Amino acid sequence: MFAISIRPRNPELEQGELLLLQLVKQDAIRLGKLHSRVDFALVFDHLEQDYDGSISRAHWPTEGRVWNWIVHCSATVPAVPFSLEDLALSSEYEGQDNARYIEPSDELLVKPFIQWSLADTPQPAFQVLAPSVVIENFGTDLTLSAIFNHDRIAVLKPPPKKLVSVEQYERNPWLAENLKAYYDHHCQVCGYAFKPTFGVDVADTHHIQYLRNGGLDISTNIVVLCPNHHRVVHATDATFDRQALAYLYANGLREPLVRPNHFTKAPDFGII
Repeated sequence: MFAISIRPRNPELEQGELLLLQLVKQDAIRLGKLHSRVDFALVFDHLEQDYDGSISRAHWPTEGRVWNWIVHCSATVPAVPFSLEDLALSSEYEGQDNARYIEPSDELLVKPFIQWSLADTPQPAFQVLAPSVVIENFGTDLTLSAIFNHDRIAVLKPPPKKLVSVEQYERNPWLAENLKAYYDHHCQVCGYAFKPTFGVDVADTHHIQYLRNGGLDISTNIVVLCPNHHRVVHATDATFDRQALAYLYANGLREPLVRPNHFTKAPDFGII
């Protein structure tokens, strides 16, 4: 939820519509994010009028002001970081005034940045990019930033469970496939990739702390492994040393990650 002063009209907000969260320009300059002011979008649900300011004061007590309208949203959707002013749009949307309508022609340019596959809500009739296309369109650095945006949302709630014959935890395939693509399907432990020899990409993702044991489905809890190392890690119940970024085996063997990028570059989520 967030607050606005004037109810958007012409057109009215509709349930399921996307609202881009844009960082204030001065803050973006200070944080070095002038070209990545948009990290997330919200899925609009409904408006609530704050008649006496009590809702504003309850949720934003340090702001020293109240707003007329409270916007309630049903989900947060991660984005590949971008700034509207960097796109060849027909209008300017830089202002920090009330929520502004994005023209349909400009919306087409914005859509590829919105990663519905990372959201915990059904995907509408919206452009969804396959993992390999995300890498091809945006490169490894921006793809990794989108993965971290997913993580920022995922740390706020436990992974969803799906009951079948036994209790299972639902994993996000977008996250796993993009991590594989980020490392070009090389094992993070041994560096081996199957494609140069066999002509096909083969790689696994492994949760360091299993979801059933309270681990989160986020990038810093996942390591990309070749099938051999994946089997060995399970068979030996190897321990992952987060400080050294290395696997420790019961026989004394120690294997540091040769490709630790998404661990060393990760923001501090304050959990693992």
